[in-house]
Amino acid sequence: MMASPIVVVGTNHKTAPIELLERLSIPTEQLPKALEGLAGYEHVLEGVVVSTCNRSEVYAVVSKFHAGVANLRDFLAEFCHIAPEDFADHLYTYHDDAAVRHLFRVASGIDSMIIGESEILGQVRRAYQAALDHDAAGRVLGAAFRSALRAGKRARTETAIARNPASMSSAALTLARGALGDLAGKNVAVLGAGEMGRLAAHALVRAGASRITVVNRSEDRGESLALAFGAPFRRLEELDDVIAGADVLVCSTTATRAVVDEDLVRVAGERRAGEAPLVIVDMAVPRDVDPAVARAPGVLLYDISDLQRVVEGGVGARVEEIVAVESIIEGELERFLQWAGADDIGPTVAALIATADAIRAEELGRLKGAASLSAEQEAAVELATKRIVNKLLHLPLQRARELSASKQGYVYLNAIRELFGPDDPL
Repeated sequence: MMASPIVVVGTNHKTAPIELLERLSIPTEQLPKALEGLAGYEHVLEGVVVSTCNRSEVYAVVSKFHAGVANLRDFLAEFCHIAPEDFADHLYTYHDDAAVRHLFRVASGIDSMIIGESEILGQVRRAYQAALDHDAAGRVLGAAFRSALRAGKRARTETAIARNPASMSSAALTLARGALGDLAGKNVAVLGAGEMGRLAAHALVRAGASRITVVNRSEDRGESLALAFGAPFRRLEELDDVIAGADVLVCSTTATRAVVDEDLVRVAGERRAGEAPLVIVDMAVPRDVDPAVARAPGVLLYDISDLQRVVEGGVGARVEEIVAVESIIEGELERFLQWAGADDIGPTVAALIATADAIRAEELGRLKGAASLSAEQEAAVELATKRIVNKLLHLPLQRARELSASKQGYVYLNAIRELFGPDDPL
């Protein structure tokens, strides 16, 4: 049992259907509000929210395990406006060592839909940074996430887990090729100028697509991506014109509701030339494309579930690297647990005494510089100030030692660190 209780409550592509993942998704722009709300729960001391296209997880340090887990479930229900009974059966909960191990597996890419994917490490890093920026991640989660990022980096540099890495964008390319064959000479529209849009555009250009068009709500980001590929940029209001001239539409926005509906595709489809189908690959969660679009004539619609089926059979040699990655994870976990095991009253008391003595010595030095004291007087003042510090700290530290052994020991230790500042980072 760890001295600092960490729990994770979440759901992912293995435990929930895409419809539920959509409803539990927390967009990046809503993270500040989400972290602020999470901090308001009674038993949540620290928190980080990791929400991607195939997972929504809340990591927290809690003062009480069962009450803390209940807080995290309530947070998901209230923030995402979902009745708890609608998603309770799809949640997983890990605590202490298992919670940290799960985080390391996520960061290392072996808990992903696509084994060894490159995107997840950056997503974990951004989630942690958002928590830091809003004072939600403290000492314990900070150490856990820094260790997770180190494990993820080591997994990618010391094993072949990311060699010839599969990705959502490469899976999208596979679907497009399967429907249209050679993509040379095909016109491709990319809806969304984020990281997924950039990766999709890069994959399609390498596959020979003759023309890329970037469509985005934000002109600055859209024009920046378009410029990188020497492609034209079109505003979202022009999407119907873009679809009319496209062979492939790849969608990856951060919109909270569908951007492409059946009427839009039907009207644009009437203006399309040739008999080749319009291939739409929706990589977003929540989905950018209304599922009803699949009813439009001449349209092949693929979503995140189709991408998952594509990659399940393409993991290949990366599976063999999982054992090597697990070894790295266990090593990093042992290192973290050694730090957590030492995270008791001893180092905190020592740090607090050292801080107090440094202040005493600094003030005594100022006195010596301002007054002319004999050797005997200096010794007397030195002894007196040491006794004052020791007497002031004696009872609080005695009570701290007693309380640290209780079930709420972490709370008391954390209070000492927050009030007086001593720390011993990982």
